[in-house]
Amino acid sequence: MLTLVLHNLLRRPLRHGLTLAGVALAVAVLVCITAFGTGYRQTLRGELDRAGLQMMLVPTGCPYDDAARVLKNNTLENSLPASALDLARRDPAVAVAAPFLMAALPRTDTRRTDLWVGLDETALPLKPWWRVTAGRAWFNGPDEVILGADAAALEMRAPGDKFFSPETRREFRVAGVLERSGTSDDSIFFIPLATTQAMFAQTGRLTAIAIRLKDPALVREAAPRLQEIPGAQVVTMTEMMGTFLNLLGAVRTLLLALGVIALTVGALSVFNTLLAGVVERSGELALLRALGASRTQVFALITGESLLLSGVGGALGLALAVAGGPALENLVRPWVPFAPAQTLLALDDRVLLNGLALALAAGALAGIYPAWRASRLSPALAVKME
Repeated sequence: MLTLVLHNLLRRPLRHGLTLAGVALAVAVLVCITAFGTGYRQTLRGELDRAGLQMMLVPTGCPYDDAARVLKNNTLENSLPASALDLARRDPAVAVAAPFLMAALPRTDTRRTDLWVGLDETALPLKPWWRVTAGRAWFNGPDEVILGADAAALEMRAPGDKFFSPETRREFRVAGVLERSGTSDDSIFFIPLATTQAMFAQTGRLTAIAIRLKDPALVREAAPRLQEIPGAQVVTMTEMMGTFLNLLGAVRTLLLALGVIALTVGALSVFNTLLAGVVERSGELALLRALGASRTQVFALITGESLLLSGVGGALGLALAVAGGPALENLVRPWVPFAPAQTLLALDDRVLLNGLALALAAGALAGIYPAWRASRLSPALAVKME
């Protein structure tokens, strides 16, 4: 049976090759969309879990957008007063309240924007990945800078080197270079909080305050009290994760609909190919019936062709997704809001197997009618055609 199936498919290489290409492209699109959604969720959740914070104080405005920008070390239009930090640290449920001030500094000479982050030592418990490859892990003075791995490579600086910022006319000495962490910290210029406030004329102002509680179960108790701090809003990481996943779910549903449409087009291609083959081979199939082949055997023959087409096309689609997925990720990453630094393409075994299973299911459905029509051919047709 398999030999006959292969023989029939090889008789029309161009037609069946185009069908395989259509199925492969549809499966690749569907698998990449599924992998992107899974990867985005996993990496975003991982960054939040690694940070070890339960809530964040951000300026009054859009709290979830502000919190997301802070997690990515991006700047905000509004700021918090320094008094908010004192009030947060006085709360009995707060174990760590770490202030941050973020600023973007355009570099006209190189057409890029440097991100500067001011912080104090209370931020270190919230950055478990903070380790240095060279130099010191903290500042000894106000004019020292610690560079992320990518920032150090871009500036070609090592501990002890001088670093001059022409836009602010400030000179720093590199205190240390951080290990690559796979987070947005890799591209950041870290300096003491007071230096950042003076450097960017933000004395007494903060971008956000990251908070770790003494017990995560105290979130509901502490949030209403912290919400009363003037000029500040509380965002819990659980709420923000839920909001992001809801937004992601809506976008993912739309993208999956596009993927299903692509797979449907691939299935219709299989259907059209098989139906055309049945019409062309009516005499041959009728002769098989006249020679003793049962309707079930003829049905199985056409179904086998359908499954082989969809299976091979699905396998080619998986290979295309694995080979072209990283390039596609680089293309769409700039358009993904708050994209984590890690890869967004989670091409694990489950995603790949689901893609192949969907291809086979679509192929099986596409082959039902052509197989049924072939099985209904009368053996007498072979005599008439002779």
